[in-house]
Amino acid sequence: MTEGVLAMSYMTSVQIKATNVEGLAKDFKEFAQAEYLANGAQQASMRQVVMGGDSAGFVSVMTRWDTIDAAMSSHLVNSNPKIAESMANNGVQIIGRSLIAVSSERGTPEGPFGSMLTMSGQVAPLAEQQEMADHGWSLMSGNGVNGIRQGMIVAGGDRTGLWTAGTYCESLDGLMENSAKMFSDPTMQANMAKYGNQLVSRVMFRTLVA
Repeated sequence: MTEGVLAMSYMTSVQIKATNVEGLAKDFKEFAQAEYLANGAQQASMRQVVMGGDSAGFVSVMTRWDTIDAAMSSHLVNSNPKIAESMANNGVQIIGRSLIAVSSERGTPEGPFGSMLTMSGQVAPLAEQQEMADHGWSLMSGNGVNGIRQGMIVAGGDRTGLWTAGTYCESLDGLMENSAKMFSDPTMQANMAKYGNQLVSRVMFRTLVA
């Protein structure tokens, strides 16, 4: 358990700038993704923020691990000579690295597009967290929305303690239509008021390598 969150697993998110995004994605698909998996990651993917204010254009390498100890080894993959060469050739600059405790998943959190919300707020009891995740998914599912993954940033500099919700879809128009329905729902509004939830940021991304 991490600060009131019963973590299913842990995600690392490495934010980078790259001068050659397509070349970096090609190398990730051809060999870097497999290197993460060989070193214990459950999943490894790459996505790029398209709409996101100052974050637009940033690439995120997302990896999933069973434990925090395992997640701490993720950065060692970059010392692989072939990956280090790819980073140099594609002009990679690491901007930040965060750790997220995954608290719930609904549907299948994969798709060509998606959004990532961050919200402030208190920690609800574990049973209520799951009830709220179920209710939120009942409002967000369908209309081209495939799945949602929620969690808390447990190590992310000044963003530590924020809640995250990554929603994955075939259509961002459909996602935003469902999102408007969710945020106007009376039960959702009551839960947000109860726990002091406030929207901090939203970015929209495209999947480079699933």
